[in-house]
Amino acid sequence: MISPLVSPVLFHVGPIPISEPVVVTWGIMAALTVGSLALRRRLKLLPASIQAACELVVEAVDSQIRDTMRVDPAPYRAFIGTLFVFIFIAN
Repeated sequence: MISPLVSPVLFHVGPIPISEPVVVTWGIMAALTVGSLALRRRLKLLPASIQAACELVVEAVDSQIRDTMRVDPAPYRAFIGTLFVFIFIAN
């Protein structure tokens, strides 16, 4: 009987086995990197709809940090925002 918690190995990089969840994570990271680089080139003072949506996400993360931790969100924005966006896209 095969456990649903065991993921099959797709390939090996040297002695390290690479399974499907690792490949999916790499794909998500690559898509987020390419997307963020593409969005960075289009930043303007008067935001378009995509930039406005991204700014809305940043404001939501800042609001959550301010409400839960009661501190300035700037030092935590990058880490918590990255976790939020990655988990949101992964789901």
